[in-house]
Amino acid sequence: MNTDSEVAEIYGDLDIPNDGTKWYAIYTKPHHEKKVARSCLDYGISYYLPLQDSIRHYKNRVVIFKKPLFSGYIFCRCNVEGKRRLYQTGHICKFIDALDQMQFVKELQQIYGIKEQGTRIFPHSYLQRGRRARVIKGPFKNFEGKISHRKGKYKLVLNIDLIRQAVAVEIDARDIVLLD
Repeated sequence: MNTDSEVAEIYGDLDIPNDGTKWYAIYTKPHHEKKVARSCLDYGISYYLPLQDSIRHYKNRVVIFKKPLFSGYIFCRCNVEGKRRLYQTGHICKFIDALDQMQFVKELQQIYGIKEQGTRIFPHSYLQRGRRARVIKGPFKNFEGKISHRKGKYKLVLNIDLIRQAVAVEIDARDIVLLD
C-alpha cells in the first residue's frame, strides 16, 4: 500500500463528465490534500491534485518532496454517493460546485498540460483584471490566460476561477496574441 506522500497527481480522466458525475473543488482540512487523494483512489473516484517540488535544506542533506500547488484544494469528479463517502473520511471541509463544468475542466486541463511539458510552473496571484491572451505557437499552443509583464518578462497566468487562485508560466511575447 502506498503512503499518502506517494499519491499520484491524477487518477482517472480529466474530461467533461457525461456519466452523472460532476467535477468539484474540494476544500480540505489543513495538510489533508494527499489523504483525500488516497481516499479518492480507494473509492475509485477520479481526482486531480497538482503537485510541485519543495526543497528543504538540512545540515547534511537536501530533501525534495511534493506538495500541493493549491494549498488546501484537490479536484475530483464524483456523484452524490462519492461525495458522501469522501465526507465520511473526515478530511474535507466542503465541496465547491463548479457551475460551468466546461470552463472548470478547461482550466484544470491547461494546468495539467503545462505540467506534462515539464515546464516550471509557479503560484501566482489571482488576476481579476488583465489582458487575455492565447498562445499561438510553441508547446502551449491554444492555451488561454491573462498576461502579466514585469521586468521584461512575460507570464501566462492561468486562473482557477472557482477557487480564485492562479499559476503562471514564463512565455515569449512573440508566442501570444491578445484577445481583448
